[in-house]
Amino acid sequence: MQPNETNQPIEGKPVWSPKVWTLIVLTIGFVLGVLLAIMPRRTYRLELFRNLTDVDVVVSTMGLALLVALLYVYAKTYSETRARFALGLFIVLGAFLFQAVLTSPVFSAAFDHIPLGGLVPYVLAADAFETFAFGAFFYLSVQ
Repeated sequence: MQPNETNQPIEGKPVWSPKVWTLIVLTIGFVLGVLLAIMPRRTYRLELFRNLTDVDVVVSTMGLALLVALLYVYAKTYSETRARFALGLFIVLGAFLFQAVLTSPVFSAAFDHIPLGGLVPYVLAADAFETFAFGAFFYLSVQ
């Protein structure tokens, strides 16, 4: 469905630009990540971003929010078009979501998993790159 010159689709619902949708999803992920990062834990005082793990919580939660949004976009695309490519993307994104949940620092903390120690900066870098890639993919998908 193509919007007309006033950025209104044919049915009359307002259309938000891909930039707005991307910012909304990133904001939701950021807010959820900050809330998860400041949750009290047994071994820490309540401080925001006291170490790189807390930053990784925010970044990985933003990535999870983007993956959920991408799953929604491609599930909707598949239901409207029945395109096998959209179904394939949905399956691959589901696998990425499964992997992201299992490697999330929130998941590790929930099960009292041993912290990564000296690997945290590398995991943070990988999560940041992954979140950037999912953000770009989401932006391109909603165009």
